[in-house]
Amino acid sequence: MVLIVEFEIATPILRQTVDDVAKIDVEEIYQSETGATKLICWVHGDDLGHLETALTADDTVRTASLLEEQDDRRLYSITLSEHGEAHLTYPTAAEYDIGYHEITVTTDTKIRARVPTRASLFAYRDVCREKGIPFRIQRIFRESDPSGDRYGITDRQQEALQVALEEGYFDVPRETTLSAIAAKLDISDQALSARLRRGQANLLRNTMGERAPI
Repeated sequence: MVLIVEFEIATPILRQTVDDVAKIDVEEIYQSETGATKLICWVHGDDLGHLETALTADDTVRTASLLEEQDDRRLYSITLSEHGEAHLTYPTAAEYDIGYHEITVTTDTKIRARVPTRASLFAYRDVCREKGIPFRIQRIFRESDPSGDRYGITDRQQEALQVALEEGYFDVPRETTLSAIAAKLDISDQALSARLRRGQANLLRNTMGERAPI
């Protein structure tokens, strides 16, 4: 039975940066054509005046590019440094078919993930501990539990998919654009694109039984 697991890991990734802000929501993790690991992140805080300095000083960050700016949050494309990649647990999660749904960095890194089996979960936990990364499980429930995500998608992914469907984004030919839907949801094009891809991957994985990359 597939599980939804909420857990915390004490990774150094973005820890120096989050000390100066309220929280960081990681929208997407992917590998660039050059092999570098990149994160698309929303950085939240009442005062983001020192954010650029914090990112520059963070030894887990190689580069950071501002994609969008709002009153109390900014969207960044962040490339991890070698130090950051050394503490990245995402490749291990992918190896054990664990799909991240939500990642929030505060005092610790909180992750909500879809896990195929308890054996996969414990194997992932063991690798985290081998890397010197503390691991704490907060909650486990079956994917079919009504309190969990239907079809393994988050509320934000469901909202994005629903609006895209209603507005005709999936029609042939398309009746709207990515930018128009992003404006309706008050998020950036990049954030919407990532949300739609992850939502569709989770839907396919949970309805067709095929493994799809996040």
